[in-house]
Amino acid sequence: MKGKLKEQVIQKFSYRCPYCDHPITYNDLHLTPGENEVKCPSCKKTYIKIVQDCSRKRKKK
Repeated sequence: MKGKLKEQVIQKFSYRCPYCDHPITYNDLHLTPGENEVKCPSCKKTYIKIVQDCSRKRKKK
C-alpha cells in the first residue's frame, strides 16, 4: 500500500492559556513561523507560542 497518509482530526480542543486555562483565540494575532510572544487577556501573563513553518518540505526517505 503506497501513498500518502492522510491526517484525520477527530476532535479539536480550543487553545488555552498555560497559566490560567482561559480560552485563547489566535485569529486576531499575526503569528509568524517560529517563536511568538502572546499575552493572555485574562491573567495578563506572557507566554511563547511556537508556530511550525509549513512551507518547508519534508525529506523523502
